[in-house]
Amino acid sequence: MIKRSCFIIFWMVSASVLAENAAQKENCVVSQHETFTADNVVITPQNIFDEEAENAIALHHWANSLHIVTKPFVIEERLVFQQGDEVSLGDLAEAEAILRREIYIANAQVEATNLCDATKPNTVTVTTQDNWSLVPTFSFGRSGGENSSLIGVRDSNLLGLGVYAQFRYTSDEQRSGYQLGFASAFHWIPHANVQLNLADNDDGERFHFIFNKPFYHVGTQTMQYAEVFNFRRVEDIFQNGETRNSLDVEQTLFRGAYGWNISASENHARRIVVGVDFSDTVFAFDPSSPSFNPLFLPEDREYQFPWVAYEFLDRNIKVKQDIRLIKQPEDINFGWLYRLQFGLETNDTREGSDFGYHLSASAERAFEMNDWLFLFETDFRTILNTTAKDFVRMSSRIDAFYRYSNVIGYYARFSGDFSSGQFLDIPIALDDDSGVRGYPNQYQHGAHRVSASVETRFYTNYNVYQLFEVGFAGFFDVGRAFNGETAQFNEDDGVLSSVGIGARFYSNKASSPGVVHLDITKPLTDGDGVDSLEWSVQFRRSF
Repeated sequence: MIKRSCFIIFWMVSASVLAENAAQKENCVVSQHETFTADNVVITPQNIFDEEAENAIALHHWANSLHIVTKPFVIEERLVFQQGDEVSLGDLAEAEAILRREIYIANAQVEATNLCDATKPNTVTVTTQDNWSLVPTFSFGRSGGENSSLIGVRDSNLLGLGVYAQFRYTSDEQRSGYQLGFASAFHWIPHANVQLNLADNDDGERFHFIFNKPFYHVGTQTMQYAEVFNFRRVEDIFQNGETRNSLDVEQTLFRGAYGWNISASENHARRIVVGVDFSDTVFAFDPSSPSFNPLFLPEDREYQFPWVAYEFLDRNIKVKQDIRLIKQPEDINFGWLYRLQFGLETNDTREGSDFGYHLSASAERAFEMNDWLFLFETDFRTILNTTAKDFVRMSSRIDAFYRYSNVIGYYARFSGDFSSGQFLDIPIALDDDSGVRGYPNQYQHGAHRVSASVETRFYTNYNVYQLFEVGFAGFFDVGRAFNGETAQFNEDDGVLSSVGIGARFYSNKASSPGVVHLDITKPLTDGDGVDSLEWSVQFRRSF
């Protein structure tokens, strides 16, 4: 009788618990900030192409068979959590965004299951898809009576280890020589990286080493950074479509920094970073320079300054599509990110002064208004009380996106740069890359620059055998660089503008993120250095 009673009580309790768990599973809602234990972490790296897709062809099988899939431990090392950690859905979204930043990963999904089933362990599944990483490079051409060539190879995921390696030989009218590049995770320190770049050219050499353990995610407690940079080369400054002058430049830089996360919550981080900079840059006219006008010779710079910075991060990541790329998840932070930095110059100081000052401030965020998406960024820098003229520069940019339909989207951009004492070796100039398409490199110079663009974008929803997404654009650009000592040499000191059409090709299978632009551009102003119509094929960072 006692045994039967105990059995009945046990059965009733078990049924009650199961019923409670079933009700919990049915009504369970896990908030973005609620934490849970990642009991299991399952990592599944996938190959480049889906060979089961309807548009799969033999090329996909061939590429997958040649490619070495990323090793699971490489993905595990890039995660912001480990098995057994307390995490939230916000942490998983951040982990997705971080994985998608890796150039060897095309896409990533980080999902949690069993969160509402107390009878099963919480499982976090990490699924990644690889990019094609091995890129041989061959380029031969002849223009203006001069030959140019490039031959090399680059692998951004060597042997599936997440290692970047590059070797190439280049030869053109400016220089010829060899370049070697290497970058990898530094496995002894979580989330740390090392990078090395070497170059041996006929006009100089280059050595660049970086060790970087960043504030990897919102909860990272410390950061470390060290950089050593030394190079000697000839730098050409252009204006009006021609080489204006050539500079022999020698530069040495050392930078070290250490930072602390002084206050962190689920979606906010406040950080303090202290560091020191030593830099020495020496300029002289190269014997081949077309001009030796002393107005074009930059002043030497030799800075030594400790500095302190404050950073604030508000994490609010949303996944969007068709912003900078085509049919690709893009992680946009709708929270503020800003940084303030103050440095005390101890070497290059004005006569009668003990110190000079290096100050900078930057801020960026995304925000939505009705059906518009806006991306805003601004940057302020100044160097005061040194032997050179005081340097001040303010740069701001806003991009606006509006999706009218599945096929049509609208885009607008406005950007401005305003300066005093701008360094002559880093001129403020308006050209094809900096605001108005169709104009030669560094075409129009000035102390200030404003430019704007408007585009109508067409999304075809056409995918070429899992290789390319295709789009089209019609665009109008306008801008002007003005004021400053070098502006007097502009062949056209007025407003520059251009109109054009183009095709866009984006591949999320390539390890170099960006969009191929095939454009026909009509500059709307005349000049000896400006073609009446320009055809171009360029690789740009966005649509």
